[in-house]
Amino acid sequence: MEPNTSATAVVDELLRNNVRDFVYCPGSRNGPIGFALHRLAQSGEIELHVRLDERSAAFVALGLSKGSGRPAAVVTTSGTAVANALPAVCEANHGKVPLVVLSANRPPELLGTGANQTVEQFAFFDGQVVHKVQLGSTRDRDDAVNADLRGHVSAAVLAAGGGFGGAPGPVQIDLPLTSGAPPSSPEVAAPEGRPGGVPWTSGEPAASADLPATTVELSEPTVVIAGDGADLDAVPPEVPVVAEPTVRAAGRNGIHPWALEYLAPRRVVVLGCPTLHRAVSEPLARPGVEVLVESGAVRGGVFASAHADRIGARYRFIGDNPAEWLAEVAEVDRLVRECWQDGLDRTAEEPGGPHVARALLRSVAPGDLVWLGASNPVRDVSLVGDVPDGVEVHSNRGVAGIDGTLGSAIGLALSRPAQRVIAMVGDLTFLHDAASLQFGSLERRPDNLAVVVANDTGGGIFETLEQGAPRFREADFGDAFERLYGTPQRADISALCEAYGVAHRLARAEDLGDPRGLEVVEVPTRRSTLRELHTDVRERVRRAEPHRSVA
Repeated sequence: MEPNTSATAVVDELLRNNVRDFVYCPGSRNGPIGFALHRLAQSGEIELHVRLDERSAAFVALGLSKGSGRPAAVVTTSGTAVANALPAVCEANHGKVPLVVLSANRPPELLGTGANQTVEQFAFFDGQVVHKVQLGSTRDRDDAVNADLRGHVSAAVLAAGGGFGGAPGPVQIDLPLTSGAPPSSPEVAAPEGRPGGVPWTSGEPAASADLPATTVELSEPTVVIAGDGADLDAVPPEVPVVAEPTVRAAGRNGIHPWALEYLAPRRVVVLGCPTLHRAVSEPLARPGVEVLVESGAVRGGVFASAHADRIGARYRFIGDNPAEWLAEVAEVDRLVRECWQDGLDRTAEEPGGPHVARALLRSVAPGDLVWLGASNPVRDVSLVGDVPDGVEVHSNRGVAGIDGTLGSAIGLALSRPAQRVIAMVGDLTFLHDAASLQFGSLERRPDNLAVVVANDTGGGIFETLEQGAPRFREADFGDAFERLYGTPQRADISALCEAYGVAHRLARAEDLGDPRGLEVVEVPTRRSTLRELHTDVRERVRRAEPHRSVA
């Protein structure tokens, strides 16, 4: 009797459910899955990527999911290998990204016996997956067992895509295998699935369009705050929108996030999950401001829910914003943008991350994809300019961590091989995930990816936060700021790239050139001037005394 036919059945059912991208991490327990995947990859039915590090592999799968729009799968062996997928699972959960974790496991009878590489791994992702299932075995080719297994796999993929009335997210399929024995032949057939190659269980994700809409009357001064994941299709183009870079806002009345500090909307509609700027969250707490929140934004504890007057599934806009309100918005927005550009021009000889962000926006073209680090880069792009039409921006904004940034960008690039992908990250983000640049000699490299590293030798984001205030650099605190937050580094990025066989070059902020191929472009920057730049821009806006009717 052929062992572990459940492995071939699971892989076959995933393929029937349109899972085409698999990131496999070598292991003995998941070996039967690997052989099944390799056979399908050789026949061109799936894309297979092999990675040594499960943490990086899970983020590569997440990037593949973002780029393709369908669930990708990361495949691990048992034990701590599974635990290493948790950061990517958290990001997929809060970012609403479909992701499948296919974890091989020891048989249930070995749990609690001290058997090697055996842990209670089915509970690792509790609270972070939208669905999980532990499968049985089809080694006996029992038709009822095969139906049960395939039905569970189909249901898991449906859940990952947002079925059962929920949002898309990660799922875990845990597969106990009796041994790590490979198949006796490369052509071991799976137990039969549905005729015609269709999924065992079919279904459609719940459509928000079928839910009742809440009406928004635009006669009151209204602003839409569009965070990561927001859909602006229902918003009239003239309505002022503060859109994060990952939101497609072409043709919209986009306004600078800092402009809200000097405007007095009477109604704010929150779409998606906005988390970048405190200047955006401040109006939500003002007395007299009605706050309407999209229900999808509440998942994950979005800040807006605490101030919401109403939470609705979707919104329908009627009427027109007052002409004088739109004129006021346009004037304040123009002033803030001019002050930012002036501040960047005057400090160009001591460039920081914002200068690199402006250069990046000037270098991209329609059809390009941009991946932004979740720390300063995504905020800098938001502050210094608009994303050009036809450029698509991604970032790990679900839990806003720097973990797995390079792996995610690599996954995006692998999913869109015909498009140029440019990632912008800080030096700490790069160093945190540098191992994602390791590719086996038999693996496909993303030769359409350039990684721009704004290297300010430390944690630039803290320069503009409370910890970066001048008083924390005085004698009483010693080197507390630099040691705890600045965290200066001595790492040689060029040498790291050489070790991984990746091209590297130094560039100035204003001269990124035309990065193409798998390349790291390192731009030396300064973080010590960031706080001064932010303060100076705010002061220039304040001195211009823009209209503001709030106390």
